[in-house]
Amino acid sequence: MPHVVIEGEVDLAAWARALEPLLLRRGGDVLRTTGTYVERDGDAVLVEALAVESGRKTPFYVQVVRHDRGSVTVRVDPMTHPDRSDGVREIVAAVAARLLAHAPGLRVARATVVVPSAPQSGGDREP
Repeated sequence: MPHVVIEGEVDLAAWARALEPLLLRRGGDVLRTTGTYVERDGDAVLVEALAVESGRKTPFYVQVVRHDRGSVTVRVDPMTHPDRSDGVREIVAAVAARLLAHAPGLRVARATVVVPSAPQSGGDREP
């Protein structure tokens, strides 16, 4: 599944509170995130996501988890098994980019997706 491992310390609960919804439009396709759900201890966040590609709706969650070893993993929640479409990969990458922008001391350690160097805006965009 698409994922990004980020090294460094970050307050995930604060990031989740500040996270703006994502909305990307590519022709007839729509990629978006809506709600965030923070685990009680603040070590995990679920970001609700939807990829609409070629008329097919793929709802899923992006899981953001802080580990004791000082890293954070951004990936598709394993309880939701969406197809690994371009849109699903792009949403995971955009969530990781927003986390990196929130705490500039973080850095990408490993990734199976291309993480944009700048966060995607919350508004619409065309390719």
